[in-house]
Amino acid sequence: MPAKSEAFYLNRAAQASPEIRAEAGRSGYFSAPESGLDPDLFDGDTLKPEIREHILWTFQDYMAARYTAPGAWSRLWLAGSGISYQWSADRGNGDLDVMAGIDVIAFRQFNAPLAGLSDAELADHINTDLKANLWPATAATRLGSKTYEITYYWNPGCGSDPRGVLAIHPYAAYDLNGDAWTVRPPKLPSDPRTLYPASWWAASRAEAERARTIISRYNSARHAAATTTGPGKANALAQLRLAAAQASELFDDIHLGRRAAFGPGGQGYSDQANFRWQQAKAAGYGPALAEIAAVARSGREAAEVALYGKRIESASAARVKALLWANRGIS
Repeated sequence: MPAKSEAFYLNRAAQASPEIRAEAGRSGYFSAPESGLDPDLFDGDTLKPEIREHILWTFQDYMAARYTAPGAWSRLWLAGSGISYQWSADRGNGDLDVMAGIDVIAFRQFNAPLAGLSDAELADHINTDLKANLWPATAATRLGSKTYEITYYWNPGCGSDPRGVLAIHPYAAYDLNGDAWTVRPPKLPSDPRTLYPASWWAASRAEAERARTIISRYNSARHAAATTTGPGKANALAQLRLAAAQASELFDDIHLGRRAAFGPGGQGYSDQANFRWQQAKAAGYGPALAEIAAVARSGREAAEVALYGKRIESASAARVKALLWANRGIS
């Protein structure tokens, strides 16, 4: 029996998922600020000791089970709008971003099996592990009277020195190790939308129209692939694959641009790339594009399993396995 095409598996993944719509999303980026910080987290402008210790030691305990001496090479900051005056915006469970700064030289000294990874490969390895294994455990963390979605990540644009954090221009950053503000949240006007130029809003409207066109084409092709046969079905599958590829490409462009905003040369929270990300999220087309990209990824992985018997690993994941294998006894 001939092998089934990748389009076959994409269609199977698409049919197993509901129709995807761009519905109004959640973002605190444009919300009216409060007069003070989140009282479940702060006493005045100082993080409550029990909150600080819980967030800090959750990370340290997790990393200590996988790596040697995390206290010697890591430093943590709370960052983002959850610790700003925009904390009360409708964002579902309050999201708390915990940014790790890692001294890669010290990391390699204490974790020799992974010393051969480049900085980019090391960041990919650590962030993939955090997302897969720590995020689910901290996705609904009770702090005070509220539930928070806590996400830990390493931004390789900064090291474990506060000066590195300043270089990526965060909106706000609270040093958990030093129990002090590295970057205090700014005081904002009652309508933060007035901070951004008309040209940014115009570009966002044009992108929203493009995104919604792609999403509509995806849904139309998905429906056609489920209801037609013969040449019509082949054409629908081709259109489905094209729309999924376009959605994935646009989402990656928006997402990677946002990451660049917090890297060397970016302007952080006030960067246009971050504005673009936040508006895509608030308007709903960002999450819809992400859903289509996830369907495409699911179909691609199913095709790999059917053809090769397993998923194809990324180059960095393969290098991690090779290095650990070469240093057997450390996992």
